[in-house]
Amino acid sequence: MSHLWINGQNCNATDGALYDIHSPANGRVIGQAAAASVADIEKAIASAEAAFVIWSNKTAYERETIMRGATAQVRTQAEEIGRLMALEQGKPWSQATGEVHGACDMIDYYASEAPRIEGTLPPTEKSSFRSWVTHHPVGVCAGITPWNYPVALLSWKLGPALAAGCAMVVKPTPVTPLSPLAFCQALTEGGVPVGLINVLTGPDAALGEALVGHPGIAKVAMTGSTKVGKQIFTSCAPSLKRISLELGGHCPAIVCADADLDLAAKVLSYKGFRNCGQSCSSVNRVFAHESIHDALVERLSNEAQSMTMGDGITDPKVDLGPLTTAATRALVENHVADAIEHGAKLICGGSCPSDEAYQSGHYYLPTVLTQADARMKLWKEETFGPVLPVTSFDDTEIAVAQANDSTYGLVSYVFTRDLETGLHLSEQLESGTVCLNHGAVNSAYAPYEGWKESGFGLELSRRAIFEYLKTKHLKVAL
Repeated sequence: MSHLWINGQNCNATDGALYDIHSPANGRVIGQAAAASVADIEKAIASAEAAFVIWSNKTAYERETIMRGATAQVRTQAEEIGRLMALEQGKPWSQATGEVHGACDMIDYYASEAPRIEGTLPPTEKSSFRSWVTHHPVGVCAGITPWNYPVALLSWKLGPALAAGCAMVVKPTPVTPLSPLAFCQALTEGGVPVGLINVLTGPDAALGEALVGHPGIAKVAMTGSTKVGKQIFTSCAPSLKRISLELGGHCPAIVCADADLDLAAKVLSYKGFRNCGQSCSSVNRVFAHESIHDALVERLSNEAQSMTMGDGITDPKVDLGPLTTAATRALVENHVADAIEHGAKLICGGSCPSDEAYQSGHYYLPTVLTQADARMKLWKEETFGPVLPVTSFDDTEIAVAQANDSTYGLVSYVFTRDLETGLHLSEQLESGTVCLNHGAVNSAYAPYEGWKESGFGLELSRRAIFEYLKTKHLKVAL
């Protein structure tokens, strides 16, 4: 059984409530988690406020040392935390363990940035004035995290928050509470001050609403759907809380006539199918030049059909596990059926695996479709599953216009051997990140910002620390 994590201790929910966690691989109950109430929010915030006083008064160099010691402890438990993630989320155990190590890398990056939070001494209009600009932690933050990368996306928030001197109350999605809880416990065991990180689990939507609206929360950082992000934005408006929202995507890829097709196929299949397509930066629409369309589709089909699928606990090295929730698979099935009804051609996949071993889980085969267009739901809505819809083009300017015809603007992909063409297309695409001839979207050193309805504020890079800082100007007359 999993407890709440408040003030460095496992504790039951105030009313003792629990809920079941199910395996997406076979539907079985794999554990129980505490279902927190509003009373538990009060305890968690009080704990965070007390720890904040201590943490914010430590030097940046002390915070760096403590953060690095904490991640060293987490790394010793990476296999076990990864196992919990594989059980509750469905991704293969090896990939889940890699996610835990990657999350530690992210926090280490921000630990090294803590001593680089620098103020300025602006020149003044009179020689009798002196001016100091300094930065200060905002206070207690709420971190609301999703189920597709339950530990990695938590680290994107914890890293800069801790480096800045803030405390945090974490509210993981009720679908995957076990691995983020274990990750936060391990950080505390590794030396992060008791009470600095608190974790509230529970399936009641009112829990998140109460946490976001609590006057003790100075900033909200959330990764999730655009719909929920807009609700949080509205909830934070009355008190003008700071917010950063990393939201949905509907990412286009343009494959030019001169592209390296083997490279493009590998990257597109990786970005379309990895984690069973459950990523905001997954490729959702492929625009292939008509001269290479068929050759690219053949390669994509070969990549899709070569991928192994199964329970990532019993076989940790399979390529794909199940989709995490039944609702996600139902959406994928609906989008594929709608596309075929409106004229899309199914190249491969398009169904659940037929073998008996897959029948009790949320499995869905990697799917490639052609002749996709704007009449289809998947051409406008985020599928969040292992589906690559492809269409052809003969004019790159038209392809760019169609790629930009979306309310989302998270990531775009371009494949061409011509640098001038690549740069031109990259500059025209309306998204916060553009990947030219690769799929390595997220880099600790570079900002990750969603344009349009894909986000508000930013994550990653040293600039993300300033999402957790407030600025003070001291002007002195001598």
